[in-house]
Amino acid sequence: MSAHKTILITGASRGIGYGIAHRFATLGASIVLLSRSAAAVDTARGSLPKIPGFANQSHRCIVGDVGDAVLWDDIRRNEVAGKQKDIDILINAAGVTHHSLLVATRTGVVEEVLRTNLLGTTLACRAVAKNMLGRKAGGCIINVASLLGLHKPTAGSTVYAASKAGVVGLTRSLAAELGPAGVRTNVIVPGYIETDMTARMSEVARIAALKATPLGRFGHVDEVADAAVFLVENGFVNGAEIVIDGGLACT
Repeated sequence: MSAHKTILITGASRGIGYGIAHRFATLGASIVLLSRSAAAVDTARGSLPKIPGFANQSHRCIVGDVGDAVLWDDIRRNEVAGKQKDIDILINAAGVTHHSLLVATRTGVVEEVLRTNLLGTTLACRAVAKNMLGRKAGGCIINVASLLGLHKPTAGSTVYAASKAGVVGLTRSLAAELGPAGVRTNVIVPGYIETDMTARMSEVARIAALKATPLGRFGHVDEVADAAVFLVENGFVNGAEIVIDGGLACT
């Protein structure tokens, strides 16, 4: 179902977003990568494969801040250089993390985390869903949350956890709103995945996380991409929370 589709992916220049983009490109999808960094997203686009036999497959970039409502108004109004009507699938993977006790967290940091993780995901869903509803051809939205926002809150993760819990609630509500029109909305809930975010963990925190995970390792981006493919390909999954955490939620 993903071959010949056009997929808009936020946070696509690195980490989980890029891993998902690369996987769908190998399946013959055309990828629209959105990132704040022009250089990073252009490099990412250039490294995506194009599959022989898929003459219409192409990859393109959008540079902007997902938390900027004007960006999403422009995307919808300008139809991504005239091609927004093709967007079959939206994957919201853009996110920032932060660790500090709430009482010690500056207002600016609170705003940045909520703006990117929750507001950005909400604005993206609103903009693209309007086009999906207008097309009357169904669609698929996948949001990326975090285990910290669902099963494993920890001290110091308050703002981040709140933003990701909001993404889960957003997803479930949208599944009910958009489902009757054939637009499915699901959420991937990763635990610790090997990305640049986890690479910045202290050695003490990393060891503790590994000990708490029954499989004894962090997940790989490819394993998250597997879940994204499943959610796209299975046409009866709507409002689901796919936890990918090596069993961490069970401990």
